Amino acid sequence: MKYYCGLDVSLNKTSICIVNQNGDLIREGEVPTEPEDIHVWLSSLGFPLERVGLEAGSLSPWLCHELLGERWPVICIETRHTKAALKAQNVKTDRNDARGIAHIMRTGWFKEVHLKSHQSQKLRVLLNNRRCLLDKRQDIERQIRGTLKVFGLKVGPVKRSAYEDRIRELINDDRELQDYILPMLDARRALIQQHKNLEKLVLSYVKEDDVCRRFMTMPGVGPLTALAFKTFVDRPERFPHSKNVGAALGLTPRKYASGEVDYDGHITKCGDRFVRSHLYEAAKVLMSRTGKPSSLKSWSMRIARRSSQKNACVAVARQIAVVMHAMWRDGTVFRFNTDQDDPSIAAA
Repeated sequence: MKYYCGLDVSLNKTSICIVNQNGDLIREGEVPTEPEDIHVWLSSLGFPLERVGLEAGSLSPWLCHELLGERWPVICIETRHTKAALKAQNVKTDRNDARGIAHIMRTGWFKEVHLKSHQSQKLRVLLNNRRCLLDKRQDIERQIRGTLKVFGLKVGPVKRSAYEDRIRELINDDRELQDYILPMLDARRALIQQHKNLEKLVLSYVKEDDVCRRFMTMPGVGPLTALAFKTFVDRPERFPHSKNVGAALGLTPRKYASGEVDYDGHITKCGDRFVRSHLYEAAKVLMSRTGKPSSLKSWSMRIARRSSQKNACVAVARQIAVVMHAMWRDGTVFRFNTDQDDPSIAAA
């Protein structure tokens, strides 16, 4: 008899459900969300488990790595599939969700999520925190601009380096506004400094990493795009074909075919939004700022002429991901080939 386990993880408690291959409920329970507690509870069953499933979430990488270390067959499953399967339940509770995940494990109707290595997870923390500081700095600048508009004080176009001087110039005659605005400028200055510190860490890592340096031989790909793509792929062998990377990043069209209806929609956007946005920016740079000719740029220009600039950028972003994966897999650099029409041969 085969047995399957479902874990519904929350911050403090984890609901556990065990079912057999016939769908019969064997045992249920609730333990603290700690790998050791889950391991002890599962070990008390006294029989082996075929699969242990939990939904992807913020705690999932930690729990999966720890339970895998205890030799449990843990699988992290995709959230959209889980939501679709559990939607049929009339009553949503942690207990019912654990039961539903156990049945998903039993039927095999799930999509496994790749667990990134600890190194990739740490690098993604670096990239995300750098982006967070940048967003907060921009939020403060917008807040100050909106605040001063009420009094007819217009900041206007200004460079980042001259922004603080411009604000001080506008509020120079108003002591009360100075008390309200200057703390915001102090916070902005601190954010800029810490953002620069994280930026240096990114650049220093990319400078020493051979894979990222090879990625940057492709036009339009800078340090942030190279590092973001590397942390997403993590291991090139997990994609058997380079073209699968574009689909994993949500850069392929939706497909709807039912009865007499058959059409392709917009891109799915189902993958990593952070990496997808960087690839899109890299595509724009390749098309508009790169002077050196290449088969990839020629191909993108033909798409832009017959479709639109936006569609061309999406197509080029997908192709950049495909070529970068091929470069990583084969240990090659980008080749500026202008004799071939197919950009997929640009890595050689």
